[in-house]
Amino acid sequence: MKNRLEKKYGQFFIDFVNSDTTENAILSFLINLQQQFSFSDDFCNLVKNLYPSINGIASLLGQSDQTLLDLILKKNGIINRLNDRFKVINYAVESYNPFSENISLISLEWNRGNNGGLPSDDQQDGHDSDGGFLETLKLLGLSIVDGPVLIKLDAVKNEIEALLGQQAAECLDQLAAIGCRIADSTADVDKSRYEELNLLAVEHREVVEFHSQIEGIQIDCKQILEMVIEGQPYDQIPNFDRYLELFNNVGSHRVKINGGNQLTSVSLFEEHRYLAIKEVDAWLQEILNAMAFCLIEYLRSDKSRNYLKKCATCRQYFIARQPRTQKFCRKACRLNSV
Repeated sequence: MKNRLEKKYGQFFIDFVNSDTTENAILSFLINLQQQFSFSDDFCNLVKNLYPSINGIASLLGQSDQTLLDLILKKNGIINRLNDRFKVINYAVESYNPFSENISLISLEWNRGNNGGLPSDDQQDGHDSDGGFLETLKLLGLSIVDGPVLIKLDAVKNEIEALLGQQAAECLDQLAAIGCRIADSTADVDKSRYEELNLLAVEHREVVEFHSQIEGIQIDCKQILEMVIEGQPYDQIPNFDRYLELFNNVGSHRVKINGGNQLTSVSLFEEHRYLAIKEVDAWLQEILNAMAFCLIEYLRSDKSRNYLKKCATCRQYFIARQPRTQKFCRKACRLNSV
């Protein structure tokens, strides 16, 4: 690839997606900011105590507990994405028990403040409380007046897919798979340790939620890369329109007045902006904006798409030097190929 700027954006995006943990994804983001955009040498040292790090929690844990906490974070991230789908039918997944394989479902109409029961008349206005997923629950003998209800995941999977589509069904499959890994990880230990780590996640909810959302961004971006490599049209790729909209909001068309009374473009990547971030939500938005910007900037050239590859050995994404023939991201992967 001849366009170095183009490749820089693409590599920025790919490094984030390829990271094996959310912590490493954020670190790759910060390192790329420093290296690719000529930030100061001490940028990473200055910023490392500013962003929401899961390592502060991890430092209190042993290796096995850290592995289990990572799985809990993945589980919570999947539930968050699943609830993005469920909210359109006024339901939510409260939790998932990996040992019983039950999901806890609750109607968003159920009134906790009134010890359960139906909402007041003004809360019901404009909503058909007898439609949608409620009918499915009625078939199972459940009602919104029951409050949270436990249902076997397999018992409602087909209905959920019919109501909410394939992506919701894929989330359920991912939830079941993570549940199996959690059960395997706790096979030889007291199950109470799982509950303790769940509580730890609650105590650090803001940081944990941040990392769960980073996990979600990684999964969305990975799906986009996968479908781009497959040659799918952009308008058929889930979430691509979301990243395009973000790009259009933060792209290079922004202009400011500089000290010389001149109009100059505002770069998305300015060191002082990152050093000034104080809130967790602001970090999330900056990372999301940067990923959207790098993705769209890379794909603006029709030829760039052809350089995106997935290594036949390690299954990580990379930008090929020889797109027609290169199947491996590095020599070691080529030598270890079967």
